[in-house]
Amino acid sequence: MNIVKPKLHCPYCGKSFSLELEESVNEDDLIEECPLCGSPIDIRLVMDPEKGLVGAEAHRVDGDTDE
Repeated sequence: MNIVKPKLHCPYCGKSFSLELEESVNEDDLIEECPLCGSPIDIRLVMDPEKGLVGAEAHRVDGDTDE
């Protein structure tokens, strides 16, 4: 079991953090709390059919844009 640690930016507080994920995760969308401000973040996993998990993107749960 390999662990990947994509670096993400919270779309609420703007701070950077790493999230530990198993490379074998088979979901493409997760809801996690920001470890710094506690806001719910929609984590969208970037999957490659051959390589598995290659990255992740953080988005606001409320639907507002990150900018």
